[in-house]
Amino acid sequence: MNDAVLTGLVAAGAAIGAGALTGMFALAAAKRQAAAAWAAGERQAAAAWEAGRQQAAAAWDAGQLQATAQLDVSRRTLTEQALANQRAVRRAAYVTFLGRTDSALLASAAWQGAIGTADESPRRREYDAQMASVGEALNVVCLEGPDLVTAAAQALRSSLASSATGTQHASAQLAFLDAARVALAPA
Repeated sequence: MNDAVLTGLVAAGAAIGAGALTGMFALAAAKRQAAAAWAAGERQAAAAWEAGRQQAAAAWDAGQLQATAQLDVSRRTLTEQALANQRAVRRAAYVTFLGRTDSALLASAAWQGAIGTADESPRRREYDAQMASVGEALNVVCLEGPDLVTAAAQALRSSLASSATGTQHASAQLAFLDAARVALAPA
């Protein structure tokens, strides 16, 4: 073989070897680049997953706080409405009781003024009927309470008894009014 062929063969072999060696290096570099890209993608996916999880947790916590606040507002509103309704019912019971005690007081005065006349018996029956009406209204006041008002109402009813003195009624009525005002005052 001549030197030119041999040189050509060596050059061709060197070119093939260099190409193979370059290809192997290129393949190894490509594998490293692919692995690095894969790892970077995994890190990005993990970071995105964590950010999404944190956003979901924050949204959940915010929703819980909002729901708790709304429940608190609803409870307060219902409590205020219940107290307002209770005050309205108590006010009606107290007003009815006062009206009936006023009617009984008038009936007592009419009866006392008719003693010794032909009107005495009918006036006594009217007074007794009015006192029964006061008793019915007192039962409602006792149901609605509170105890301070109930005690004052019982004292007011007692001040209307036929054996009571005329001065008892005014002070008993003032005591009932004071107790009723306290019970009806907003908390």
